[in-house]
Amino acid sequence: MSELVSTRTRNTAGKLGLPHLAEALTQYAQRADEAKMGYLDFIDLVLSEELAVRDDRRFRTGLRISK
Repeated sequence: MSELVSTRTRNTAGKLGLPHLAEALTQYAQRADEAKMGYLDFIDLVLSEELAVRDDRRFRTGLRISK
């Protein structure tokens, strides 16, 4: 992935409220390349990971608030 595309994707992910994607884009691209993933598989990976991070954050926040 070129540096221009990487930077543009990180910026777009940040604007869309996908901070984990913005941080971990390089790792995702590496995993997709190693696994020879197709486009839809890559999108599924990224969205699943983002959702998992959000769910974990929501759970931790709930625990902290409930004390």
